[in-house]
Amino acid sequence: MVTVMKYILCLLLTLSATISHASNDDWRKSDNDKEKLNKIIKVIPSTSDIMFQMGERYKNLYWAAKQGKWAFAEYQLEEMEGLIKTLMITRPKRGETAANFLAYGLNGYEDAIENKNWAAFQKAFSKMRQACEHCHKQNRHAFIKLQKTPAKGSSPVLD
Repeated sequence: MVTVMKYILCLLLTLSATISHASNDDWRKSDNDKEKLNKIIKVIPSTSDIMFQMGERYKNLYWAAKQGKWAFAEYQLEEMEGLIKTLMITRPKRGETAANFLAYGLNGYEDAIENKNWAAFQKAFSKMRQACEHCHKQNRHAFIKLQKTPAKGSSPVLD
């Protein structure tokens, strides 16, 4: 019992020292503005981070509509649009192709979702997939192909 208590006391002292040290070395408070900016720039999501999220939204969009969960499908589209807009800020060199995708790739969904029209949705989804792959090609990533029918969604909202 005494050994266990010593172990717990030692653990608490170590944890306390770690927390104390961490709070004293908070770069957000101690670094100058240039150092802070450089650190923030290093953690900005990369294109691949954003595209991974897009891929998840792509799958969830398809399966939400397929399951008749139209509000969730609309939510996926809104999130996808937001991700592309974020990409335009974080990766300015991709801005032109991202803007083209926004202008072309998300068209046709509004009526499909509003009218809960699966056939119209499929047409819009196919058009978006083509727009994605066109954008990939323009950015020298033509090897990234999307499934015409995603195997399954990843959200717990979906069956």
